[in-house]
Amino acid sequence: MSQYKRLIQLPLVGMILLCLLATMFFAAKKRSTKPDPEKHTVGTHPDDVRKYWTNDRMRKAKPAPMPSTDDLKPGKERPRHPSV
Repeated sequence: MSQYKRLIQLPLVGMILLCLLATMFFAAKKRSTKPDPEKHTVGTHPDDVRKYWTNDRMRKAKPAPMPSTDDLKPGKERPRHPSV
């Protein structure tokens, strides 16, 4: 009877290990294909950017429009942040 239990346990342990290895493989593959948000390429050389943004252009520059979060739907409250 104990030999019969051993024959059942070995394939079960093997299946568990196989599932763990497959999970680790797919997690690593997904992580490696995700683009790194901190690394990006810029086509313009920094010296060209410095030449373009003169003091006069910086003074005349207007800020880019930013999304507004003041428009809340009726019945919604602002999220409360814990005071630190």
